[in-house]
Amino acid sequence: MTEPVVLRTARLELSAPVADDVDAITAACQDPAIQRWTTVPSPYTREDAENFVNSYVTAGWAAGTARTWAVRRRRVDVDVHVDGLELVGMVGLEGIHEGAGEIGYWLAPAARGDGLMPEAVAAVIDYGFSLDGPALARIVWRALAGNVPSASVARRAGLRFEGTRRLGAVDRTRRADEWTAAILETDDRSPADGWPAETLGS
Repeated sequence: MTEPVVLRTARLELSAPVADDVDAITAACQDPAIQRWTTVPSPYTREDAENFVNSYVTAGWAAGTARTWAVRRRRVDVDVHVDGLELVGMVGLEGIHEGAGEIGYWLAPAARGDGLMPEAVAAVIDYGFSLDGPALARIVWRALAGNVPSASVARRAGLRFEGTRRLGAVDRTRRADEWTAAILETDDRSPADGWPAETLGS
């Protein structure tokens, strides 16, 4: 059994989501972009958040096949004293098997544009490749073609673009093209070159 671990960065704390997070998760997942580009249920209900926390998250950590963290931004008061944590997103490794895993993430609208998710993803990648983590050799990213913000995070985290899988994903009820990228334990972690123009929003 794998016990949940806490990861910390300059601005964030990553820890397993718990029952007290259900309302914040429910609220964030009303965002049309999260429902458009991720695999969360649509429409998204409080029961969906409860099932996510109580079933998917706990089972994944227990089995070691998925490790999910709530992305919590530190609130700071005017005197620069830490004043609690605010759940602003989710990041995880899933499908962990034979030295590989897949990274996925979402960020609430109010937290976007400040570089928080690249910071969180970098911490998870470091953990995934570490001896304290799953000690993976490869971490893969997949997204529906057109999800430029997610591609930007992956590129900034050092993942190398590997191609477009034609009709390689299911977008709710229909087949859709899928972008894929990956990073190896031996790769440099700096932003990767070689991503095609369409993934850059140009």
